[in-house]
Amino acid sequence: MLHIIVNPASGNGAAGRAWYGFATELARRGYSFEVRFTERRGDAVEFSRDYARRGVETLVAMGGDGTVNEIVNGLLDDDRPISPVTRLAIASVGTGKDLVRTLGTRKPAQMLDALDAGQCIAIDVGRLRFFEEGSGAPASRYFVNVADMGLGADVARRIEASPKGKAFGGMVSYLVQAVKTIRVFEAKPIALELDGRPIFEGPAQMVVFCNGRYFAGGMHVAPTSSLQDGLLDIFVLEHVGRRELLSSLLPRVYLGKHMGRNGVHHFQAACARIETPDPFLVELDGELPGVSPVSASVVPQVLNVVAAPQT
Repeated sequence: MLHIIVNPASGNGAAGRAWYGFATELARRGYSFEVRFTERRGDAVEFSRDYARRGVETLVAMGGDGTVNEIVNGLLDDDRPISPVTRLAIASVGTGKDLVRTLGTRKPAQMLDALDAGQCIAIDVGRLRFFEEGSGAPASRYFVNVADMGLGADVARRIEASPKGKAFGGMVSYLVQAVKTIRVFEAKPIALELDGRPIFEGPAQMVVFCNGRYFAGGMHVAPTSSLQDGLLDIFVLEHVGRRELLSSLLPRVYLGKHMGRNGVHHFQAACARIETPDPFLVELDGELPGVSPVSASVVPQVLNVVAAPQT
C-alpha cells in the first residue's frame, strides 16, 4: 500500500497533469494507494506528519524539490524520524528535479523500478537555522538537497515572482533570472566558521551548503558530495567580476568544472556558522524561509529514501 502526496501546482501544473498517468502505471504494476492533494503551503508537512504517525511503510512525494522539502520537515522531529519504518519515494515532476538527479531516479519510472526492486538507502539531512524575514524571529528548517544564501537565493526569489518563466523548465528559468540578478547583485562581507574554526572572512556573493550534488535545474555544483557521508560540501563564491561570472564561471558550474577556479572555495564540514553584518536572503530546496546569519548542521542517515544504486 502506497500513501501519496501530490502537489498539483508543482512544475507550473505538471504534477497535476501527470497524476492520472502515474496512477495508471501504479495500477499496472499492482500497487494499491491512497492519495492526498495539497492545496496550500504547509499541507505537505501536515499530511506527511500524519502518515508518519500512522507508521506507513512507503510515502510517495509527487511534486518538486519544494514539495519534498515540506514532506521531509513533516517526517522529522528533533533530528529523529517520527516513524523509523517509513521510507520516502520521490516521483519528481517539478521545475528543478535536482535531488532525484543525485538519487538516480530523475524520471518517475526510474523511481518505480527502484521501488519494485526494494532499493532504499538511508541519507543525511541538513538543518539550517536562520531568522525570519521581517519579524527577525529565530527559526530552523530541514533541507535534503541544497541550502544557499546570497546570489542564488536572490535568483530564486526572482523565479518565484515570475511563475510564467517556470514553464521553460528549471535550467532555463534559472539562467534567465541569474543573468538579471548578476547584473545588479553586490557582494557582502561574511565570516565563516566550520566545525568551530574560523575559515573565511571577506566579501562574498554566495555560499552554498550541499547535501546533494545538483541545484538550480541541473547545476552540478557539488560533484564530490555524498548523501551518506555525514558532511556538507560548502562552497563560497568570493567577489568575482560580472563578466567573468557570466561568461566563464556560470557555464562551468553546470558542467561541474568550477572546482579550484579563482574565487571558488570548497570545504567539507559537519556544521557551519556564518555571521553577516548585512542580511543575505536564504534559500533551501527551492523555498525562501528567511535571512542570515545562519548555522547549518548535518543529521546523519536519518531519512530512508528509495534510490537507484549509488555510485
